[in-house]
Amino acid sequence: MITRKGFTLIELLLVVLIIAILASIVVPRLTGAAVEANKSKCQANWANLIRALELYAANNDGAYPTSDALFQSSILNSSTYFPHGAPECPFEDSYEYIPATQTVTKHIH
Repeated sequence: MITRKGFTLIELLLVVLIIAILASIVVPRLTGAAVEANKSKCQANWANLIRALELYAANNDGAYPTSDALFQSSILNSSTYFPHGAPECPFEDSYEYIPATQTVTKHIH
């Protein structure tokens, strides 16, 4: 009786083919999940900016910042509202304060 050691070329090719098929199924799902996670992070950052804006108004007798510069200095760069730094959009867009509507721009990603 002949005993063989190792795998044949066909067996190795079959294993590589199965791994390639599984990778082609999993990889696109992982990249889509990263984009969805960044969208959720952007939405959460925007909501935190709105909350900080409302807290600012509550602390200042209902008065909102009168300019984007005041919003930047008194809310975004303040350790009172964001002790660990101001939130940034993961898509590298910037949040803008609109004094006329007293709100922060919302991104659509």
